Order: sequence, then structure tokens, then C-alpha cells
Amino acid sequence: MDVVLRIVVGLLLLAHGLVHLLYFVTSPDDPKFPFTITSSWLVPEPARRPVATVLVAVTIVAFALLGLTVWGVPGLLAIWPLLAVVGSVASLAVLIAFWDAQLLLGVAIDVAAIVIAVARPGWTSWISGR
Repeated sequence: MDVVLRIVVGLLLLAHGLVHLLYFVTSPDDPKFPFTITSSWLVPEPARRPVATVLVAVTIVAFALLGLTVWGVPGLLAIWPLLAVVGSVASLAVLIAFWDAQLLLGVAIDVAAIVIAVARPGWTSWISGR
């Protein structure tokens, strides 16, 4: 069961990071498509693409490394809380800067990851195999 849990959680973390690539999908057919950098209440137009690119890249790298940590890749265990916080803060920044109410689930995932990384409840010990 431990192996299945690690695989599933690792895949979910990786998927959460990769879903941010949807911000760079060109002109979706649905006008209600929530992932868009064409408008922002916070970032001026000339800076939108560069800001989104950096934030999405940080999010993807951090969540990919976090997924690898859950899968037991050596060398990452000591920094998993940092990876969770950095990835979640970058994700929150892009979600807030290019806000759409449909992305509320992403905000909830990021907030949960930060809380878990900071509080480190006892049940997270399975990440290290203890």
C-alpha cells in the first residue's frame, strides 16, 4: 500500500505543477477557459508573459522535485518542506495575478501544501520512510 500511495501522491503533485502549462495554451475555443495571461488585475501588459513564465517554471520545477521526493529519490528529502512552500507560493502568485474564480481548487491545494510543509504533521513521516 505504501508504494501505491507514494506513486499516486507523486503523480498528483507532478500533475498540479504541470497543469500550470495551460496558461500558455493559445486561444482556447472556450471563452470561459480559466488559464489565461491575456488579462491581469495585477501585472501590467508588457510584463504578463515574462512574469507568468517565471512563476510557472518555478511552480513546475518545485512540484516535480516534490513528486520525486515522495517517490523516494535520494537527496531531496531534507528540502521537501522548502520545495512545497516555494512551489505553492509561485503557484499562488500566478493564480492570483491572473485570477479566475474557477481556479479556486488550485488555491486550496497550494494553501494545503504550505500548511502541511510548515506544520509537518506526524503522518508526513511516510515521506521519509520512517
